[in-house]
Amino acid sequence: MNKSLTIVLPVYNGETRLRRSVNEILELASELTTTFGVLIIDDGSTDSTYEVAEDLAAHFPQVTVRRHRHRRGLGHAIDYAQRRVRTDAVIVHDGVTPIDPRQMRSVWQRWVAQSDATNGGGAASVSPSDVCDFANLPAIHAAMQEAHRKVLGFQIVTPIDTNVVDDDLRPTPNPARREGPYKLAGAGIGRIPPTPRPKFLSALAEFALGE
Repeated sequence: MNKSLTIVLPVYNGETRLRRSVNEILELASELTTTFGVLIIDDGSTDSTYEVAEDLAAHFPQVTVRRHRHRRGLGHAIDYAQRRVRTDAVIVHDGVTPIDPRQMRSVWQRWVAQSDATNGGGAASVSPSDVCDFANLPAIHAAMQEAHRKVLGFQIVTPIDTNVVDDDLRPTPNPARREGPYKLAGAGIGRIPPTPRPKFLSALAEFALGE
């Protein structure tokens, strides 16, 4: 399976490590697929991150750069990737932890395996360990820690259904040219639903009134 891939790197004041990180990612991405790109999002940096990113884009046709005047955070980078990037897979870094290309490879391999299972008509099974037992508080705590851990590093993001595509983002099958719009598919980060506020005061009032 030869799917297209975009790696999104939100960066804040990362001039010292950006060049090395992008070189490592480009080398790895070229092993994973022939059609890939790296989108660097300069998230309001006050150092020379943008200049380094522009220099990388000038040397590597797979690299594109987007700049924010003010820091907007990871949420905005994920939203942008969901709405504007169109490759088969989009992997976004958290912009904080050290970039580990080995983790990126692992995320890609899991996505490929899930895509193969989906295309083959296989349904994902649910094991007993996937079901929360609210009587087992230690297990719930461990599950929450695992969920938070998965937000760090590289993660696949899911697309938002929209016809808006960024014309500056083009898949690059080789260093000589760019062609075709990105298309996005895959599984990704979910959202934790807000919990209802406890009605302590109402319950206390009802108790005092004997209701």
